[in-house]
Amino acid sequence: MIQQFAEKIQGISLALNKRGIGFAHYFLDDGAIHLPESFPTLVRHLKNQGLAPTLMDGYRAVLQLKTPAEIIIRLDCQEHDPYKILEIVDNMGHSPVDAMFLPVYYWVSGENRPLMKEVSRRIAEFNEGLAPISKTTVLATYNQVFPLGFQAFRQETLQILIPKLERGMELCEKITGKPATWGLDLLVILIAANDGMITDSMFGGWSEPWKENRGTDKVEAQRVKAETMVEVAHRLGYQIRASATECSSD
Repeated sequence: MIQQFAEKIQGISLALNKRGIGFAHYFLDDGAIHLPESFPTLVRHLKNQGLAPTLMDGYRAVLQLKTPAEIIIRLDCQEHDPYKILEIVDNMGHSPVDAMFLPVYYWVSGENRPLMKEVSRRIAEFNEGLAPISKTTVLATYNQVFPLGFQAFRQETLQILIPKLERGMELCEKITGKPATWGLDLLVILIAANDGMITDSMFGGWSEPWKENRGTDKVEAQRVKAETMVEVAHRLGYQIRASATECSSD
């Protein structure tokens, strides 16, 4: 899987270079699967600390490169289509967006895919529930319908976001009593949407999830972790929307 991903990335690099756009790719090794030394690895954790700390280390490291990129894109080998990078670069090159988020629809081979108008409706519904935060909408959508780990940021946007993400991880540990290992991709969306940043969404494509990710226990655990990140966002000062079925904790 990782080798196939790396080969696709080489194709992306060639396509961007032909357009006069420089491109560099780095793996973040979270310790779950140790990558060969030959892979361009920006962060290498010998012990699995979880996705959130690995991402934070990766964001800090990429901003400290001798020549930081104008656009920084985060995606997973498992479920994200690297060819979407070309669309991200085109979009951010012609619009004033600060960050882009690419929801991926979990789809199991052999089942009917939903119509794109239904997918688009769910994406729009999620976006409308971000600022102020609709807890019901976020929990019903994030990682239940869409994983949202496919993300892109302008360099200056990521620099603004990092201190708030660091504070969010500290709050998460206070709430749960253990270090934050997951949910950073949701928190960054909530912060960006509520801080008035210009964000945009693009459909990230279809992904067949690993069976381990769609079991009843795992789905519920993901919902609970998402609920924790909504609470973290609230403690960071962002408003939770009150409605007939949900009450703000203000």
